Amino acid sequence: MNRSLMGHSLRLLLSGLMLTACGAPMDSEEASAEELGVKESASCSGSSVSGLSISGFSSYGGELAGGGTWSVNYPANAVHLDFLLNGAVIGQAEMLGDSNRSGTWSFNYSSASCGVQHTFKVKAYPMTIASNGEKFWCPGSGTQERTWNFSESCPTSTFSCSRSSPTQVTCTGSASGGSGGPYAALWFENEKHDSGLTSNYGWYQAPMSKSFNCQMAIPPFIRANGTLTISFVARDASGLEAPVQSYTTSCRF
Repeated sequence: MNRSLMGHSLRLLLSGLMLTACGAPMDSEEASAEELGVKESASCSGSSVSGLSISGFSSYGGELAGGGTWSVNYPANAVHLDFLLNGAVIGQAEMLGDSNRSGTWSFNYSSASCGVQHTFKVKAYPMTIASNGEKFWCPGSGTQERTWNFSESCPTSTFSCSRSSPTQVTCTGSASGGSGGPYAALWFENEKHDSGLTSNYGWYQAPMSKSFNCQMAIPPFIRANGTLTISFVARDASGLEAPVQSYTTSCRF
């Protein structure tokens, strides 16, 4: 289940001097120098990443954040960084170093799904940035990478429904785990007439216990035979959601 029925967002925060913006997720770990608008030359000879670290990383509610340090050897004076989640590039940055040819980096990402083990990786390539702004990326020189493994705990839920009258169904849900409460209950009703006519109200938030009318009306507004399907999702305080649960009953008169 995705973290939110409203979708996800992604943002990249970098300390230091950012020289290019991050792009859309890629299918592989390495992008070509041509795609990055830089080139490799003899100035890369001897360049390497001399240090790379991950520190202060944490995850909560599907969002991970943290940073680290980097350093390069002469003649490199900058670094190109790839940020990957489970092998896919989710961000990139190029940063100019200080007088010691080093710097810090930070990263923030908010679309990590719950219930699975994740691997975050930062991979560093040495770069040389000339005084005229020309950039020489050195993908063939000494690179370094660091990884951090984490998992997100999904909330869990229980859900049951019973017929409270010939024309009414009462459902009750509960939730626990994940990032804790308060928990929100999301409901979805889908009515299907024997003729194939369907209607629903979309997902909406309501109390954990709710009653639903099991009476379908079709022109000229008479009761009709069919089925009623009620779906329930519990959402924790951070916005992570438990798997969808559903209940279907017949509506026959």
